[in-house]
Amino acid sequence: MLYTEGRSQGFRVTNKYSDFRVTMNPAAPGQVSMARGKGAVASASRQASELAIQVLQGGGNAFDAAFATAFSLCIYHPQAGNLGGGGYLLFQERGGQPKVFNYREQAPSGASREAFLLADGTPDPDKTAFGPRSVCVPGTVKAFFELQKRHGALQAKDLLLAVAQLAEQGATLTQYEANCLNRLGPRLAASPEARRIYVRAEPFRAGDLLPNPALAKTLTLLAQEGERAFYRGRIAEQMVADLQGNGGFMTAEDLAAYELRDVPPIHMEIAGRQVWTVPPEGGGAMVLEILGILDRAAFKRWAYGSPDYYHHLAQASKLAFIDRMDYLGDVPLGAPYQRLLTRENTDRLFGLIDPARDTPTERLATRNREPKASGKNTTHFAIMDAEGNAVSNSYTMNLRYGSKWAVAGAGFLLNGSIDSFSFVEGKENYFGVRGSGPNLFAPGKRPASNMAPVIVTSDGAVDMLLGTPGGPTIPTTLAHILMATLIHGEDPAPLIRASRLHHQGWPDVLSHEPGFDRPELLTALAGMGYTLKDKQELISDVQGLFRRGDQLLAVSDYRREGQAMAYPDEHG
Repeated sequence: MLYTEGRSQGFRVTNKYSDFRVTMNPAAPGQVSMARGKGAVASASRQASELAIQVLQGGGNAFDAAFATAFSLCIYHPQAGNLGGGGYLLFQERGGQPKVFNYREQAPSGASREAFLLADGTPDPDKTAFGPRSVCVPGTVKAFFELQKRHGALQAKDLLLAVAQLAEQGATLTQYEANCLNRLGPRLAASPEARRIYVRAEPFRAGDLLPNPALAKTLTLLAQEGERAFYRGRIAEQMVADLQGNGGFMTAEDLAAYELRDVPPIHMEIAGRQVWTVPPEGGGAMVLEILGILDRAAFKRWAYGSPDYYHHLAQASKLAFIDRMDYLGDVPLGAPYQRLLTRENTDRLFGLIDPARDTPTERLATRNREPKASGKNTTHFAIMDAEGNAVSNSYTMNLRYGSKWAVAGAGFLLNGSIDSFSFVEGKENYFGVRGSGPNLFAPGKRPASNMAPVIVTSDGAVDMLLGTPGGPTIPTTLAHILMATLIHGEDPAPLIRASRLHHQGWPDVLSHEPGFDRPELLTALAGMGYTLKDKQELISDVQGLFRRGDQLLAVSDYRREGQAMAYPDEHG
C-alpha cells in the first residue's frame, strides 16, 4: 500500500518526483490553439475559456472574466485551478499602470519547523507535501473577490451562481486531465472527499464527465455570502474541522487573519517596451535578470534558435538561479535584490559567460561572488477585453492536486505549499532546486515561488500577456519567449509550439523535452560541453495574448490541451 492512514501518524507515501510526471505523447510537437479578435483569452481549459468569452460578450470586462475563470478552473483543471491555493494577479486597467495582488499561501501560525523534520534533521516530504499538515492558508478567494469588487462591471453573485451550475453539470475530461487523475489516483485516495470525487475503479478516459455537486454547494455559498464565508464563516469551519481532525495546523484565526498584499510590480525596459512582472517571493526577478543579462548587442547578433543563442540563454539562466539563493523568499518590498537588475550588474554577469563553452555551475557561482542581497502544479490564464483591460494570472496548489486533501463536504482541494519552503539550506526539493536561506520555513511566512505572470506594455498600452506553470522552468521559459519575440521578432505560435530546453544551475545539466524536434541542436550543445538530459516530461504550458495591430492573437500551448478563444473570433 502507498498509504498508512490515521489521525496521529499522518499519510505515508512513496516520494519521488518521477511519481508526479504526467505528459502527453512526445513523439512530435503538437499544434497550439490560436484565436484572433478584439478581446481574447488563453487558458489550460477549453470550458474555462468558453466561459470567459461568454462573460466578455455578456457585458463583463476582463476582471469579471478573470473572476469567473479562476473559480471555474477548480472544476475544469483541478490539479492547479483552485479555491484552496494561491498565486499572483498582475493586471492593468485601461489607461493605468500594471498592479499586483500577491495572494500566495501563508504558513499556519501554529506550525513549527521541527514538525516537518525526520530524525536526521532533513524534511519529511510525507508531511511537507501531502495531507493536512502540508496545507498553508489559501489566498485565491480573497484575491479574486477583491479584483472583481474594485474593477468588475458585473455582480460577483451572478458570476458565481453560473459557475456553481457548471460544477453541478461537471467537467468533460481531456486526455491530459484523465492521465493526471489516473496517475495521481492512489494519492488522492488518502482523502475521503478527494477519493469520492476524483478516484474511480476503472481508469478515467477523455470525454468522461466529472460532476462535483459538493463544489457547487460551496460556490453557491460563496455567491450568497461572499469571501467572508471562506475566511470566517461556514466554509472556514469546514476547513478547520477537517484539517485539525486529521493532524493539520491551520486554525480559524489563521484564516481570519489572512491578508492580500497589494504590491507594486517590478519592470525592465527591453527593446523599447516595458516588461512588468511580480517581485519576490514570486519569480519575476529571475525573469528580468535573465533578460537583463542577454539584452545587449553581443547576444542579439546570434540568430534565434542557433546553438550560440541557446548557450547564452542557458548561461544566463544559471546565473539567475545562482543569485536566487541569496534573495528568493518572503523578503521586504524594496529589498536589495533590485541591484541585481541594474545595468552595471547585468553587464558584469554577461562578462562571466564564456562565449564558446559551458561553464560549470559551481565555477560560475565561485566567480559570481560580489556582495548580494541577502510543480508544480501551477496554471496560468491571460484575458484582455476590447477596451484594453488586462489580467495575467498564475496560481497554484504545489505539485498536482496540491496536498491531495479535499475538504470534507466542500468538494475542493487544498494546497500542499509547506513543501515550497526550504527546511535545510542547500537541500534540493522535488524540482532539484536548492533551498535558500531567505526561504527557510517560519510560521506566518509565505513560501518562495517561481510563478511570474508578465505584462508587456508600449506607451502605456498592453502589448502582451504571458505566463506558464512549470516550477523552475517558469522563468527560463518566459525569458526565452520574451527574448525571442521582443529582440528577435519571432512569431509566437511556432515559438510556443517548438521543443524546449531548460537549465536551472543545479543539477548542472541542460534538460530537454522528450522527442526533441532538433537533434542536431542537442549535438551542437553537447559539443560545447553541456551534459544533456531528457527531462521525461514536457516543459511548461504557455498561455499568451499578443497585440497584432488592432487585434489580439491568443495562443494556448498544446502541452496540456489548453484553448485560446477570442471575440469576434475571425479565425476559428
